[in-house]
Amino acid sequence: MTENPEMMPEMIIAATAGKVFDGGCHCGAVRFRVTGPVGKILICHCYDCMRTAGLSWAGIDVALDRFDLVKDASLKWYDSSAIAKRGFCGDCGASLFYQLHTASVIAIAPGMFDQSDQFEVAGQIYAASHPAWGPCDMTRLPHLDDMWNAPN
Repeated sequence: MTENPEMMPEMIIAATAGKVFDGGCHCGAVRFRVTGPVGKILICHCYDCMRTAGLSWAGIDVALDRFDLVKDASLKWYDSSAIAKRGFCGDCGASLFYQLHTASVIAIAPGMFDQSDQFEVAGQIYAASHPAWGPCDMTRLPHLDDMWNAPN
């Protein structure tokens, strides 16, 4: 296994070492495969994430040498700042990737993985810059699933 100094040991999910994780965008035009270990989920509330995702964005760091694009039919990259770019599907608009221009890791949105039960949240950054309505304590919010079920 290649050691990557950009992935701090306390941010790695050891149980994912050697495991394969597949994922992709909503419409399937972009697909990827990752071989663990993967990093823990980091939630970002910075201005750029809020403006590009419409809400806070979360990412899982993966070393580039453990990341493969299986299908990139409509993958587009956007330089969202002087230091980073974001990858999204040009067809369905899914926000998949975040990468510092000089990094040897890529952050992948956890919701883009087909299976994510082994992942865990490490924490959040830029929480103080989030609007007053959040970030929310998800454990204290009411579950309103029944209100959104489609009629039979």
